[in-house]
Amino acid sequence: MLKFVLRRIVYMLITLWVIITATFFLMKMLPGNPFGEAQLKMSPANFEILKAQYGLDKPVVEQYFKYMGNVLQGDLGVSYQFPGRSVVSTISQKFKASLELGFESLIISIAVGLGLGVYAALKHNKAGDYSAMFIAIVGISIPSFVIAPLLSLFIGVKLGWFPPGLWEGPEHRILPAIALSFGTIAILARMMRASMLEVSHQDYIKTAKSKGLSTKSVVMGHMIRNAILPVVTILGPIAVNVITGTLIVETVFAIPGLGSQFVSSIYTNDYTMITGLTIFYAAILVIVVFLTDIAYGFIDPRIRLAGRK
Repeated sequence: MLKFVLRRIVYMLITLWVIITATFFLMKMLPGNPFGEAQLKMSPANFEILKAQYGLDKPVVEQYFKYMGNVLQGDLGVSYQFPGRSVVSTISQKFKASLELGFESLIISIAVGLGLGVYAALKHNKAGDYSAMFIAIVGISIPSFVIAPLLSLFIGVKLGWFPPGLWEGPEHRILPAIALSFGTIAILARMMRASMLEVSHQDYIKTAKSKGLSTKSVVMGHMIRNAILPVVTILGPIAVNVITGTLIVETVFAIPGLGSQFVSSIYTNDYTMITGLTIFYAAILVIVVFLTDIAYGFIDPRIRLAGRK
């Protein structure tokens, strides 16, 4: 197991290095510059001084190695649009809201999605199956930019059950968490149902039933444990998607997360902010995928054994 973990850590570090390198050089290829109209208001001499202040007067390769050195020290640079604001401080301020929203949405998605999938499989070709899959189809068909305003308008404004926006008390988190989890619930429900139906026809399930085990024991001890393996595989990317926040949901409910910050940085060519946020998103994705691989190895020991061979 130790070799399995160490190998995954090496892959994780290589992936991060490739992403950081690619992002850095892609930023250099973008048209325009990060200073915008400020360049037009200063003399060429002052502009050269400004470039030297940010190290942009150096060759690109030299800038790259300096940036990599700073990244290894945890320094992602300073925003070009807001010189007094570092990228790390911006992430630390805004990521808390995205993390809370994403975590709550993920809990709802896993609980409801897996529950619907298991229920649909156990009620295969019956009313329960059709009802669960209808909910899943609705969740996939209606995007978040439609669900979020509808929840805010009807449940928040007209019914007044929950606050329609802002990010203050626990009650403000309910509607955005539901809106963000809608699509994920549908994906998990459909995938869990398909996996459960496939597992139900395996020989070991028939053997377990022939031994006289109760339906609950067969479902909990054999079917779900094996059926959940494909679902665990996609939980990593899904978790990153909901935890890092969604621009539409954050905008509709006026949530001060990273989504709007990322988009505004692209509009203003804020290179350091774009690169820093991309690295941050990539690091979360790689770490979550790494943890998913480890969890997958614990659930299915055959993966560890195959790795040794």
